[in-house]
Amino acid sequence: MKIKYLLITCLLFAGNPLLAQDKPTLTLEQCYAAASTNSSLAQQKALTIVAGNMAEKNQNMKWLPQVDLNAQATYQSAVTSFPAKLPGVTVDELSKDQYKATLDIVQPVYDGGIISTQKKLQQATTNIESQRVEVDLYQLKSKVNGYFFTALLMEENIRLMNLVKEDLNNNIKKVSAQAENGIATNSNVDILKAELLKTSQKIIEFSAARKAAMQMLEILTGTAIAENTSFVKPAGAANAEEAVIDRPELKLFDFQKQQFQLQSKLISARSNPKFSFVANGGYGKPGLNMLKNEFQWFYMAGLKLSIPITGQFTKQRDQRVIKIQEQIVDRQKENFLNNNRQLLVQQKNDVEKYLQLVSTDGEIVALRTKIKESASFRLANGIITSGDYITELNAENQSMLTQKLHEIQLLQSQYNYKLILGK
Repeated sequence: MKIKYLLITCLLFAGNPLLAQDKPTLTLEQCYAAASTNSSLAQQKALTIVAGNMAEKNQNMKWLPQVDLNAQATYQSAVTSFPAKLPGVTVDELSKDQYKATLDIVQPVYDGGIISTQKKLQQATTNIESQRVEVDLYQLKSKVNGYFFTALLMEENIRLMNLVKEDLNNNIKKVSAQAENGIATNSNVDILKAELLKTSQKIIEFSAARKAAMQMLEILTGTAIAENTSFVKPAGAANAEEAVIDRPELKLFDFQKQQFQLQSKLISARSNPKFSFVANGGYGKPGLNMLKNEFQWFYMAGLKLSIPITGQFTKQRDQRVIKIQEQIVDRQKENFLNNNRQLLVQQKNDVEKYLQLVSTDGEIVALRTKIKESASFRLANGIITSGDYITELNAENQSMLTQKLHEIQLLQSQYNYKLILGK
């Protein structure tokens, strides 16, 4: 018979998906990943990289021949003519309306390093824009921390309140039996029932706070979180110790400084000599032979050397400006590191404080539970009133809530410490 009932029970659980299904859980790392993926910033970063790659390819195109097609038709008030007539020589007078269509080709041979520097500068610009998105994405973790640990704390509080309700219901049954036998008064029962209602109200408050935190997490992660989802308590992080700060903002500062260094190189490159091959061909009237008043084909090819002169006078001043901008970035980086070191000291003190509080919370809860159980025994034997018992029950309840609060605050402080470090 026992085997038969066991088989029936197994079949019921197997056939009922609600019973067989595990309760959904959610971890802090899952929230981090979902928030990063869901954010429009992730799409922005992808678009930034695509745009940067296209702009970089455009820089490579500058090594290809630069081709221009030109056409013009003009009418001029005077044309070139011989001042005197030569015997036996007749030269047709040029027309005042002239036409020309040309194809101009310039092939860079040496540009002084401008194109290669502009290509590197474009890469640096893409890195800066992409890293700015990384900084914004990293800030999401702080928001996720706040909502996740709030939901986790409310979940723990609800569980404790349900234990309190169970304790109250048990004592209500005992005192009600005493009242029926004339050992206790009905007012003692009413006091316990009122406390039960107050406990139910606390559960409502905690549930509302948990729901609000879950809804904010849903917005951040872009995923629906079931009402019965259990928030997994993360493992305690390592004790706060001095460590190297590795925040994404530091890479942003480095990329900005690299950009200024490349801008300085570009200023130098623009003042270097340039060498190129040039060609020009077309059809017009007149052509290169100005004495023939007719449409002609023509072309011209050669080499061109260009040496900038005016740029030499502003080169050093422009580079000094870039140097000052580099120094500004260095000061911003130092200020950022100093601020974060201060935050680390503050957060480390919080971690140490909560470690000490948690170490004594257990003893307080144990003592309060012992006192409450003693009060429960005396209530069952009519030695104390329900009000006296409620006092000890609330004291135990408050010690448990404080313990859970300190545990969650400790975890949140440890993970905030990691965030400040950039881990």
